[in-house]
Amino acid sequence: MVKRSLSGAVFGWAAFWCISSAAFAQNSTGSGGVGADDLNTRIHRQLQRIERGVRIGAITADQANRLKASVLSLQGQVAAKRQPDGTLKKEDLTLMENLFNQNSNMIHSAIGSGEHKADGSAAVGPAWTPGKDGAQDPQSLLKEMKIENRRELRQERQAIEQKLEQQQLDYEHQMIPELANQRKGILNGKQQLKDIRKEQNAN
Repeated sequence: MVKRSLSGAVFGWAAFWCISSAAFAQNSTGSGGVGADDLNTRIHRQLQRIERGVRIGAITADQANRLKASVLSLQGQVAAKRQPDGTLKKEDLTLMENLFNQNSNMIHSAIGSGEHKADGSAAVGPAWTPGKDGAQDPQSLLKEMKIENRRELRQERQAIEQKLEQQQLDYEHQMIPELANQRKGILNGKQQLKDIRKEQNAN
């Protein structure tokens, strides 16, 4: 019985290894594309992190919805850039990894600013600023909160600017062929007009 179980486990691992190797080999090829990437894993991980932030009360439902919308927007961009064989061009992969890094920082900042951490044994340290009643100075706390809020807003603004820039690039890539076709049509129209005038003058 034990032998049969061990044989089944060995066979299962061998089959899994063969399937994984074949999948990796398939993803590693393509027309100028980059092999297997972990962008889908990063999407799943970031969504899980947001859900955890809601569960522990570090972020509100509205904050979670905004963060999820950002992740889903990146997911749509990845899907749009994938080639027919499922790979990404090297420059597209680099761009998406940078966008995911920015999004990850934004999620960490949002959850970290609302997450309560237990005070350690050295809670009263060099950063402690006592007030008149012996408690920590509220003005100092307020100042730190404002600094943190400004940092979060700056990160959100950078992420939005990056998305707008990418949308502009995508729009330009779509419009350039259309403008080329329009220019060709205009030139053909001008040539036809010249031919007509030439014929009329000849008559």
